[in-house]
Amino acid sequence: MIQGRPSFADRLRDTALEALQNLRAQGRRSALALLGIVIGTASIIAMLNSGDMAQRESLKLFAKMGVDMLLVRAVPTGDRPPLLSGAMLADLPERDSAIAKVLPLATGRAKARIGGRSADADTIAAPPELARTAALPLAQGRHLVAAESCAGSAVIGDGLAQALSAPAAPVVPGSMLLLGDYGFTIVGILAPIAPETLDPVRYDTAVLTLPGCARRIIPGDGPNGALISLRPGADARSVAERLTAALASPGTSVTILDAQSILATMQAQKAVHSRLLTAIGAVSLLVGGIGVMNVMLMSVMERQREIGLRAATGATPDDIVVLFLVEAGLLTLVGGAAGSALGAAVSFAIAAGSGWDFHIAPWTLALGPASAGAMGLVFGLYPALSASRLDPITVLRAD
Repeated sequence: MIQGRPSFADRLRDTALEALQNLRAQGRRSALALLGIVIGTASIIAMLNSGDMAQRESLKLFAKMGVDMLLVRAVPTGDRPPLLSGAMLADLPERDSAIAKVLPLATGRAKARIGGRSADADTIAAPPELARTAALPLAQGRHLVAAESCAGSAVIGDGLAQALSAPAAPVVPGSMLLLGDYGFTIVGILAPIAPETLDPVRYDTAVLTLPGCARRIIPGDGPNGALISLRPGADARSVAERLTAALASPGTSVTILDAQSILATMQAQKAVHSRLLTAIGAVSLLVGGIGVMNVMLMSVMERQREIGLRAATGATPDDIVVLFLVEAGLLTLVGGAAGSALGAAVSFAIAAGSGWDFHIAPWTLALGPASAGAMGLVFGLYPALSASRLDPITVLRAD
């Protein structure tokens, strides 16, 4: 019974097995070429994942309040405490369609005391909505309510509570806190809070009160800052420019932190670094590809008799091209897979050293073998074509 030509899948499988045997026979040369591919791929994967993790960490800086937020601060230009017009702040949502909500703030510093212990504290007087807007978590007690406007109630941060606690007398809701000459009843203690870019104070060491009697502990008689929520899609930079002009007054200038602009600047800087480091990794991968081409050219020179015998026994030039391309592709695919694993490990080390949450972008793991395999096909093509063009008669006669 005459058997037909093997199927394409069978031929490809046999070619892959033969290519693998040939690569193993080349030993050290294959290993050295493989090393170049591994290093280049690992560099690219590590840098891309580091950039992705850095971007996620940047977004965490605005996790509580989001990026559609402005922090307004009054800055003194004379001897008097800086103040913003409370009436103008209240009218902003009606005057500017890009503004959704305004929370006036009064901030300062004071010496906090409980019993014989004292500590420096940030002070902030704000409406009760601040707790919801800034997503302030409670460890004990409750948040302030509007009915306590001038009742002498306060919420303090976890760090301040620990600083003021004595071994036998921990600070708890109901403790009496002294700020200057005024006493406040602690009604709540915040859970530990990591600082964010748009926090008006460091909440962990702050005392939160309501605006009704803020002048007792904060210089001036009105707000000296504000948190402004923008409507979705609003241009934060143009809103900031309008507010700077509208809120400035004699003796007071205004500075505005714009979350969108800060985030865009941070991401632009990280993108430049990522592109630079990825380019370095691409150069390493290119060098690895040249190493693969060198290995394949040496293989062609050493296997001329084999190539001639193949051609003399019926192998077509395309069969020979496929054999050498499969060898180059296998070599670089293995290097790409190993490089992806190494790049992931390097990314983990970078995350651990930077205090970041470790995260692998799934597409980068596929990119490693894909880019390395493509590099193998590109740099393996010339040796494969060279092998396919050998004259079997000349090669066998010379042997």
